[in-house]
Amino acid sequence: MQTIRMGIRNILRNWRHSTGSILSVAIGFSALTLFNGYISVVGELYEDNYRYRSMFGDVFIEKSKNDQPVDFEESRITPKEQKFLTEFFGLSGMVDAYVPMLIVSGMANNGRTSSIFWGFAYDVQDGLKMRMPSWPWNVRAGKPLDTLSAEHVLLGQNIAETFGCGTDSQERILTQIGGYEPRERPIKCDREKIQLNVTTAEGQVNATNLRVGALGGVGLRGIDSWYLMMDLNRAQQLYDTRDISHIRLRLKDSAQFHNFVSSFKSAAQQAGMDLRAFDWRDHILARVYKRTMSLFETFRNLVSLVILTISGMSVLNAMVKSVNERRREIGTLRSLGFFRKDIRIIFTTEGILIGFLGSLLGSLFSVGFSLIVNQVKFIYYAGFLTDPVPFLIGLHPWLYVVSLLILCTVAGLAAFLASNRTVKQPIPHLLTSV
Repeated sequence: MQTIRMGIRNILRNWRHSTGSILSVAIGFSALTLFNGYISVVGELYEDNYRYRSMFGDVFIEKSKNDQPVDFEESRITPKEQKFLTEFFGLSGMVDAYVPMLIVSGMANNGRTSSIFWGFAYDVQDGLKMRMPSWPWNVRAGKPLDTLSAEHVLLGQNIAETFGCGTDSQERILTQIGGYEPRERPIKCDREKIQLNVTTAEGQVNATNLRVGALGGVGLRGIDSWYLMMDLNRAQQLYDTRDISHIRLRLKDSAQFHNFVSSFKSAAQQAGMDLRAFDWRDHILARVYKRTMSLFETFRNLVSLVILTISGMSVLNAMVKSVNERRREIGTLRSLGFFRKDIRIIFTTEGILIGFLGSLLGSLFSVGFSLIVNQVKFIYYAGFLTDPVPFLIGLHPWLYVVSLLILCTVAGLAAFLASNRTVKQPIPHLLTSV
């Protein structure tokens, strides 16, 4: 306590240097928390886009061969294996929702224009459960497939433009929790129907005509240029099969992931099923997500390092000036019997207090600024997303605590380095300093 009181006294007595150091820490704290708060929101936005909008959930289940993955486009889960999975999901008690998926690909045309397409057919009612609670309404125009008949198809926003489909509505803003505002927006197409041509596993070419019922996609630029979704039963009829490509599921508690995978592996081996369960992030379809998040992480670490370096150098510069002006004070303390380590502790404590006060001031600014920005709802495009989203800054208590600890450590270290050289000098030299 004596050291803390001396540290506070020194801050008050040397208020000019202390104020500059505190402001440097406050600016560094604000920059650190605001930037990391923004990055965290963008990361959550991308994860929400995959886990809920694209129905990735928590776990993928695909065909395997000798417990090794097969090409995901060649994965085929038979009706017998589907029955086993349904029974296992019910018995495990860990599954909240699941959706079977069938990969569809081929050529699409409307009589005037043709385009390659690739996408998924899925059970639309199970898909609705997977998208809850943030993405029940997952279309920019038209209506979700779970509200339409199996004769309808959902087109990605860019492939829809290829076929002359669009909407007069300019509303493309996602809500803060994900999803579009649940309101039907009319679709206008040059041709009401498009024809899908596919090749079955036996090499037979089949075709079907579907109505354009929705515009949406996965919300990522590039992918929506050839992406579509349709009803699973209609797609199985088109492909003359009852197989599916894979199953995606969401657990009641994501923390149960390892328990689920372990129990599933044992059950599948006992039943003689060549199936494997794994984290959705490890699927090739999540490759863009992993690369994007890796880029965000690298960028965040680099910027945070620059901010901490600038803050540390500012505090170090201020503390060096303060120590040089207090050389006689240091000499007096030495002559009164204070050891070098005691003086180092006093200055280090002073630095930590400066870090604490600066962080407290910075936190007040960061919280106030974040609340104002989050209310303004400034709209912008985030990375590869096709829709504009509100500019938000996350308010995470853990981020503020970690930033406080880091900046207090940096300020304390800067104060220690600034005083370390001076306390080693002889007492007479310190007392005669001007």
